[in-house]
Amino acid sequence: MSTWESASKKVIFEQVEEGLDVVTTGHLAWDDIFRPFAEAWAGVELPEVGGYYRYYELNFYYKKPIINGPIRPTRPVMFKEQLLASEISPRMVKISIPGPLTFALHVQDEFYEDVEELMNDLTYALAYEVEAVEGLIDYVQIEEPALVDPEVKPEDVDLGIEYINKLSNLISVPVVVKTYFKPAERVYKLLMGLNVDGLGFDMVAWNYEDLKETINEYGYPFEIIDLGVGDALNVRLEAIEENVSKIMAVLDEACPKEVHISHNYRLDVLPYSHIRKKLRRLAEIALNLRKAIEEGVK
Repeated sequence: MSTWESASKKVIFEQVEEGLDVVTTGHLAWDDIFRPFAEAWAGVELPEVGGYYRYYELNFYYKKPIINGPIRPTRPVMFKEQLLASEISPRMVKISIPGPLTFALHVQDEFYEDVEELMNDLTYALAYEVEAVEGLIDYVQIEEPALVDPEVKPEDVDLGIEYINKLSNLISVPVVVKTYFKPAERVYKLLMGLNVDGLGFDMVAWNYEDLKETINEYGYPFEIIDLGVGDALNVRLEAIEENVSKIMAVLDEACPKEVHISHNYRLDVLPYSHIRKKLRRLAEIALNLRKAIEEGVK
């Protein structure tokens, strides 16, 4: 057994042990969310030296892919790790991929005439990647922080909505679009035009009461809501009862069929010694929320 396989199994088993209902592989071999695809697709290359850029406001840097030709997948990027997860996980499995807009805004495009052409080919390449593992997963999380980035032009946000819908239409498992780092209030009305199964919000950045008021004004037509209640950028453990109470107030307004309690971002920026504590606290919040919902139903 390789070191990667052993470590990946350990990560999956730790999530199960801590009581999570949906697990991931941890993407242990991923340097960043873009590089695995950039390394596998034709028409994309990574600079041999330099080319590092800060990812939003994190103390985390990614290598910016260079687009030098038409983007075409050459091999499934996620198949090996998802096959491993499907073989050993007793729980449901989720994958995370960058959305077309966020991907397009984090590359150096030297080939396409405009961003729409770039996003079109990115969409079909990402659809290929998901299709290769659809039989091994239960959910797809499309990470689209660009949708809520105030520096992104409104016309690009519109394109982001359009190409998420194209991608979602090519996927047969439930799709959740995850936004993070900023509140989604500014673009919430536009998000209502998404043809997906659910939305995910950064509840560390967005006030619960503001989310509730926004839902009251525009509605929530999706079956799944993902609330990023855990702060993935801080080792402090979240208050259980306080979060449960706030979540219940949001659910009374949104009335989704499924509630996903998550961290607002990936945990890979935290020291490993704190990750299990954060996972355990997340599971505790979810357990207490389940009890509160059951008591409310009774």
